[in-house]
Amino acid sequence: MDRDKFILILIYLAAALIIIRLFYWQFIAQVASNEINGIQEVKIPAPRGEIYAKDGFPLAANQQAYLIYTLPKEIKNQPEDIAKKLAPHLISEKYSTPGAQISDEEKKQKEEEIKQEESKILQKISQKNLSWVQLARKIKLEVKEKIEGLNINGVGFEEDQKRFYPEETMAASFLGFVGSDKFGESIGYFGLEGYYDGQLKGKSGRLKANKDPFGFPILVGKYRPIEPKKGSSLYLTIDRTIQFIVEKRLKGSVEKYSAKEGTVIVMDPKSGHILAMASYPTYNPSLYTEFDQSLFKNPAIADTYEPGSTFKLITMSAALDLGVVTPSTKCDVCSGPRQISGYKISTWNDKYYPDSTMTEVIEHSDNVGMTFVADKLGIDNLYGYITKFGFGDKTQIDLQEETEGTIRTHRDWKVIDLATASFGQGIAVTPIQMAQAVSTIANKGKQISPKIVEKIVTEGKETVVKPDNIKQVISPKTATQITEMMVRAVENGEARAFKPKGYRIAGKTGTAQIPVSGHYDPNKTITSFVGFAPADNPKFVMLVRFTEPTSSQFGSETAAPTFFAIAKEILNYLGIPPSEK
Repeated sequence: MDRDKFILILIYLAAALIIIRLFYWQFIAQVASNEINGIQEVKIPAPRGEIYAKDGFPLAANQQAYLIYTLPKEIKNQPEDIAKKLAPHLISEKYSTPGAQISDEEKKQKEEEIKQEESKILQKISQKNLSWVQLARKIKLEVKEKIEGLNINGVGFEEDQKRFYPEETMAASFLGFVGSDKFGESIGYFGLEGYYDGQLKGKSGRLKANKDPFGFPILVGKYRPIEPKKGSSLYLTIDRTIQFIVEKRLKGSVEKYSAKEGTVIVMDPKSGHILAMASYPTYNPSLYTEFDQSLFKNPAIADTYEPGSTFKLITMSAALDLGVVTPSTKCDVCSGPRQISGYKISTWNDKYYPDSTMTEVIEHSDNVGMTFVADKLGIDNLYGYITKFGFGDKTQIDLQEETEGTIRTHRDWKVIDLATASFGQGIAVTPIQMAQAVSTIANKGKQISPKIVEKIVTEGKETVVKPDNIKQVISPKTATQITEMMVRAVENGEARAFKPKGYRIAGKTGTAQIPVSGHYDPNKTITSFVGFAPADNPKFVMLVRFTEPTSSQFGSETAAPTFFAIAKEILNYLGIPPSEK
């Protein structure tokens, strides 16, 4: 080894020793010294960022709350008596709502919950070897004041914060809620609270403090605290008036049609902004623990379903875009049912229209006519446009829990799959995928991925949220052609009686049976209607979907009336006059 290399190695070794020594004095020795001298580091929670609607109204905010604790060593009374006094105040908020009437069954549940809470409190305050025990977090001011009025020695409070949703159940499907992780730290779950949790929760501060004999921190002036940084606030694309209209109409329709569930999405096709999104039944995110967990997911982005006849718009768009058909091309196989690979393909009402044009195939929602279109396309072309429209992939909407849907792998497609896919069977999509696809048609063939957050504000600095994807899927000419077909389908279709007079609205119904154990349930359907208005200059695209309506199995009698009722209110709200007499 030459002299230069030897000197270089010595320099590296010396540097390494210095770094190790510095690390020791900076961290290890400091921690050890803190422990010996009774010094600990205390975490200061950061205020969570708010969530605002487009008009600046808060949909998720913070309110003052308290942590209640006990000092077991200071408890002088009988622990059983203290547990009985505290328990009624620390049970579910639903039993303490002013003026609320509870049933006999709920009274029994309340009594049982009080007994369980008594048992928990008794177990905690009986641990005399502990100097400090947390009893509950995020209790309201009025609860704190009631407990203070009990004058119990050894019980105290610390300031806390509680997530508050001023509109209660409104917008719950996309807001999500704030709960606690396994360490007791606040964390967002589902929707916006989950997707943007990292930005909303901010950055916790900390301070060093001496500990008293009971283990409580005593602030020391010479230790300067690191202040917490408040979380970012979200400003949404949601129009609160449209959201209210949608939720009111959706709830009424689910009850009217005795449906298991209902979902509505309203979006601006030119920006991709979500104007409203709702599902029913729903829940109150402020009291999420009182609701079944199945309500927490957002069906608009997490549910998959066979789209049925609404998917005919995708198949026809592909055929028009490739030029294999025109709106006036006549179907030469539409005179009756077809046999394809041993399967019988028929129309939904067993009516047949020989020599139908492609426009009439969409008007009549003709399954046989769509197999004619599929034959012209072939598997490669149809599969290519299905993926081009975004099916089989997430839309990248900024909400937690989005799923991709299910499209059979290209190599596994057979002739019968080509036929059934042409009218929306054998594939599974999400409501948001279907809304995005029809928005593409409404936006002259240009697809803009959906977004629900317009901007993020951090310490006064605004960041505009841009779409993840913008692409031309079909030509403007194709979009205009399919739009006109959709207008004709509304004007001449089964649901024409519900359309607001004087407006040109483009739309399409869908009725799909539900696959169960390898076959379709003949008595259960998913009904839907998707469209946009005004047809010539769309201000909104809307999808309405119901799961298992029992009053009628058809989209034309459930989803379509709901679509038009909502559309009429939105058109009035936006000040859009009729274009026709």
